[in-house]
Amino acid sequence: MNKPNVLFIFSDQHAQKVAGCYGDDVVRTPNIDRLAQEGVRFDNAYCPSPICTPSRMSMLTARWPHRQECWTNDDMLRSDVPTWLHRAGEAGYRPALIGRMHSIGPDQLHGYAERGIGDHTPNFAGIARFPMGVLEGTNEPDSVSLTQSGAGMAIYQRKDQDVVDAAAAWLRDKGAARNAAGQQFCLTVGLMTPHAPYVVDREAFDHYHGQVPPPRLDVPQDEHDWHRWWRHDRGIGEVSDAVRDRARAADWGLVQRTDEMIGQVLDALKEIGAMDDTLIVYASDHGDHVGERGLWWKHTFFEESVKVPLVMRLPGAIPAGESRDQVVNLVDLSQTMIEVMGAQPLPYADGKSFWAVAL
Repeated sequence: MNKPNVLFIFSDQHAQKVAGCYGDDVVRTPNIDRLAQEGVRFDNAYCPSPICTPSRMSMLTARWPHRQECWTNDDMLRSDVPTWLHRAGEAGYRPALIGRMHSIGPDQLHGYAERGIGDHTPNFAGIARFPMGVLEGTNEPDSVSLTQSGAGMAIYQRKDQDVVDAAAAWLRDKGAARNAAGQQFCLTVGLMTPHAPYVVDREAFDHYHGQVPPPRLDVPQDEHDWHRWWRHDRGIGEVSDAVRDRARAADWGLVQRTDEMIGQVLDALKEIGAMDDTLIVYASDHGDHVGERGLWWKHTFFEESVKVPLVMRLPGAIPAGESRDQVVNLVDLSQTMIEVMGAQPLPYADGKSFWAVAL
């Protein structure tokens, strides 16, 4: 197989079940569904940590969080730890990142050769979070993210549109030029949505409000002490049906808007004639309970929190319309992509390529 281009689209906090290809018959995700129909869907894909930074850094390095010393969103990945982007560079690619990475510290590349549009969150520990205006605090695991949910426009949705516009422009310019020169490109598109705030534009919210079924609330009598504490500490012990349904409708709307933005990137890829020469991967860094078990956000090892959507498409190599039930992890994903690029596996890694499973 000739080395393909690589387009990796990485969203934030997308619950695996909230996608048409994973069985949700309410949400509209035609672009993710099309990738699954024309490629392979992984039904048991997991993240290495139900928190953004450790999960994302583990994806970069193919190491478990404790082996790279990234436990929380304030921990810094050392610059001397190799990532899959370093291996991509060795294989002749010039990897580019547009959008979210959520890396902490002075190294904001970690092997990427170029980056356009950074994170909304601060890049250094101890720095105050960027202001959210009237939605202050709604992006955090706090009950205000539920009580302030509904129709509106959060900065994450606006920022992602800027990211997608820049990614499409990059493909039409640099992607097309590299294709014309017989050189493969490698582009990561990092999205913030559908991460809370559970707020989405009025049109999307109105479409889903009253249409999303209620979650399962099977809280065991012998619940673990930590989960009991978490409910009390986060103020989610009692959430009204109205608030619950409003937040869930907004999340479903955010997933739809995320899918639409993915479609814009795919349109640009098709426009330059590279759809069938590109390994397209869509995944998210962790899930979201969105009310299931009476829980919200991530932070637990329940399946709603740690299971992630993962679809891969590459005609001529990956079969179309198939699913895989093998357990895979984001620490394996980086090893998989660099195998496809003809690069050497990452050293001292915990993850293993599952490329053979995809075929």
